[in-house]
Amino acid sequence: MKRAFTYLLLLVLLVCGKQAYNLLITNEPIRSNLTGALSDIADEVVAIPLQDSGTHSIKEAKYIRQEGDNLFLISNETLYRFNRKGEFICRITHPDDIRVAGYVVNPTNQQLIVLGNTDDIFYYSFNGDLLIRKKLKFDLPENRHMLSISMHNNRILTTEEYVHGDTARQTATIERQIVEYDSSFHKLQSHTIRPVDLERSACPISYLAPEVAVEPGSGTVYAYAPSYQPENLLRDTLYIKQKRQSLALKNFAGNNTLPLLPIRMGSRFWVSTYYNAEDESKNYTFCYDTEKERCWQVKEGLKDNFYQTGNIRRMEPIDPYCHAYCFSKSGEELRKAFPSEAQGEGVVLFIVKLKGYLPQYIAR
Repeated sequence: MKRAFTYLLLLVLLVCGKQAYNLLITNEPIRSNLTGALSDIADEVVAIPLQDSGTHSIKEAKYIRQEGDNLFLISNETLYRFNRKGEFICRITHPDDIRVAGYVVNPTNQQLIVLGNTDDIFYYSFNGDLLIRKKLKFDLPENRHMLSISMHNNRILTTEEYVHGDTARQTATIERQIVEYDSSFHKLQSHTIRPVDLERSACPISYLAPEVAVEPGSGTVYAYAPSYQPENLLRDTLYIKQKRQSLALKNFAGNNTLPLLPIRMGSRFWVSTYYNAEDESKNYTFCYDTEKERCWQVKEGLKDNFYQTGNIRRMEPIDPYCHAYCFSKSGEELRKAFPSEAQGEGVVLFIVKLKGYLPQYIAR
């Protein structure tokens, strides 16, 4: 009888403890700041005006990557190479041959591994010479395709989508995986992506394409997808932080699976962003400072108070560890700091070095 009473008491304590914790998380003791500036999260912002080559005009810049003195970027589905001063070096890909969906820099072989829009893989030299083309459609089944590509520890990591069942009869299910390849694109292993149980509601894999990210320090690989419920991001972030204190990130998802998180975990700042030019009502920038326990949840993006270029609506990490971010500006927004670029069609890149920035993680 005494033993049964002891077990019952322990059960009650566990239930009450869990309810108290959920109540603590739900109450969100940390308030979200609805406005914020770049200086809230960044120690330094480096501006790089891009030189117009005369024949290849850059209208936009995204997927910026650094390697040594090289700066690579995609503009209008074409891959370009600049140096760190913004001087034009060469165009890597030609739009008539390939529409670039993603790429990685392989510093060991001084190569660029480029993902085309048909799951073909192209290997280029830094000078833009096509070295190898692989037809991965022969290796991938018809119901599988790649979503993103990244590189970590000299391994290529892709996120891929696999459709099970009959799509015509609407009985199909979608499985998303992180697949690991060697630098020659020979498959090594794959892991199913599983959303972290946030203990508030069902959390299916987001319809937004996930990307590969790496936890600083441990090197644990996980998947990130912007939250489609940004109003819950603070609560979810606090929950993940609390759970992570007692459970390693690699154990969040289970055997042979990797966790899907609604935030990118940097060394100090955890960030989630979403940008859609066609539906700006869904755009947001969320940033949580794990050191000072402050939070920003800004609808229009953080204000650039370094170069006075207005709000930053689109900000992307330049490495899988999420220590540094980048954005680009053109036109009227450059008038105060870069009047010559504002008068023409110039583009300026901005590299944001977050507080707690660890340069040894960049461009591995």
